Amino acid sequence: MNRFELDEKLAKAREALSQADFPSAIALLEELVGEDSAHGEAWRELGVCYLETQQHERALEALTQAVQANPQDAVAHYLLGNACGSLGQLERAAACYRRALEIDPHSAQAEEFLVKAESLLESREHYRRGLKLLYLAQPSVEELNQALRELAQSVAIFENSPARDNLQDCARQLLARKQEWIIEVESTAQIAPWAAACQRGYQCVSFNNWVGARAAYEEALHYRAGDAFVHHALGFCFAQLGELDQAVRAWLRTLEVDPNYDLTRFGRVWKT
Repeated sequence: MNRFELDEKLAKAREALSQADFPSAIALLEELVGEDSAHGEAWRELGVCYLETQQHERALEALTQAVQANPQDAVAHYLLGNACGSLGQLERAAACYRRALEIDPHSAQAEEFLVKAESLLESREHYRRGLKLLYLAQPSVEELNQALRELAQSVAIFENSPARDNLQDCARQLLARKQEWIIEVESTAQIAPWAAACQRGYQCVSFNNWVGARAAYEEALHYRAGDAFVHHALGFCFAQLGELDQAVRAWLRTLEVDPNYDLTRFGRVWKT
């Protein structure tokens, strides 16, 4: 098949692709690369067809051929990154997006997907560290504290992180080691409503009344928003009520206020 015939077949394949006629496009492109195995554009378009038809492993093979045939094709590197990501090969996907940006620094799609891939990688690392700590034979309080931090970070970065399935278990284990932490405050008219809300919240937690505890601690936040122990307790309320996104936000706020907060400590306000 001469160059003119190859170009004509590629044009027909692209026309079929533009009309979402993927079977016809695939047939033409597979025939084309059979005739010219170094045809980078044909491999790239074939990879697109495979991606569109959810044939991710074939897409990976076709797009690998595309970048080998034309190493300076930024679009092919970007598409190869998509194929890798679809197969869970996040490190390779990120490398493909970086290569696409090296070739074409203005590729908005490659930049966007690189950010997503790196975020997923970071979320996965938090998840793996948290899981390892959570399921030690006999995790210490410090290890459970760190496990919750890691799992919460994983979910905060990627809301569909599998860490969501383990947060409840981690919270239960921390609750099982719950300890009272006395917070002495001077009894004044100004602080009285806040203190009363905190005391009510603590009592509700003691009786596993999570709805009441949530209401009390949310009231406390209306008076003062910077108390780590209030955000901490709210996190457990949300977790027990099945509102994991809210729980994660509350726990992360706790750690913003006090990075070393012991998550087994439930603050009990004591007026002097």
